[in-house]
Amino acid sequence: MTKTGADKLSDLLSAVRALPQPGQDMLVQELEERLAELTEPHLNDAQRTEVKRRLALPRRHASDEDVNALLRGYNPSL
Repeated sequence: MTKTGADKLSDLLSAVRALPQPGQDMLVQELEERLAELTEPHLNDAQRTEVKRRLALPRRHASDEDVNALLRGYNPSL
């Protein structure tokens, strides 16, 4: 049976608890830094504004015919 993420974390936590205190402290600090990187926003206000602007643009999709015509330009036997 495949372990869930929670099961794996539980196993890791048990292994960390078995380490001497300096090793635990090092891993806790590393994990705190990694969590901060994953949870802090990476976009500034100008970048967020640009993302919102682009998401608001009308979506343009190529039709199947357009895609097939493009591919035939590279391989006429299609």
